[in-house]
This record gives sequence, structure tokens and C-alpha cells, in this order.
Amino acid sequence: MNFLAVAVIGAVLGALDGVGIFFEPKEPYKWQILFAATLKGVLVALLTGFSLAATTRWWSAMVTGALYGLAFSLVIYLAKGGPKSGDAPYLVPSGIITGGLIGLFIVIWAVKTI
Repeated sequence: MNFLAVAVIGAVLGALDGVGIFFEPKEPYKWQILFAATLKGVLVALLTGFSLAATTRWWSAMVTGALYGLAFSLVIYLAKGGPKSGDAPYLVPSGIITGGLIGLFIVIWAVKTI
């Protein structure tokens, strides 16, 4: 596994996941949320990368990444107040999709096949 490639994949996709906060005019902590989303992407990518083997199939990598993305999204969702916050329609599905894409890109670009 190429550690730098995994970290870059996670950072790029995490930042793309968090950049939508700039479209919310009432949010006062835009940059902090962007940095948190980027960090979340890197952590999901590292967990996914360390969970994959060189012979892992693309769909298995996507499922693994989606599960880690779901776990991290649920942590953030529950920390923000859960159902009372109203963020579930945006936060949890985007975490699953981003995690799945992270898994796919890791297996394509960062895992060396022997």
C-alpha cells in the first residue's frame, strides 16, 4: 500500500465532501468544518487502506470504505445531537458515498497488485 497515495485520496475526497458547507450562509465555522471533513477523509482512507490486501476486489474495497465512512459519519452525527440536529439527510449518506469512493480509488491507485 502506498501510504502517501492513500492519505492524498482521503484528503481530496474528504475536502470535496466538506466544501459544501460554504453554501450555507448561516454557518459561522466553515473553515473548521472543512478541515474536520478533510481529516475524516484521511482517517477513513487510512483505515480502509490498512484493511485491504493486494488481492482485494474493487467491490469489497468499496463496501469496506463505505462501512468506515458510515461509522465516522454516525460519530459526527451523534456528536451534533443526532435526530434533533436535522443533519442526517446530508451527513450520513455523504459519508457512505465518500467512503465507498475512497475504497474504490485506494484499490485502483494505492494498492499494489503482485
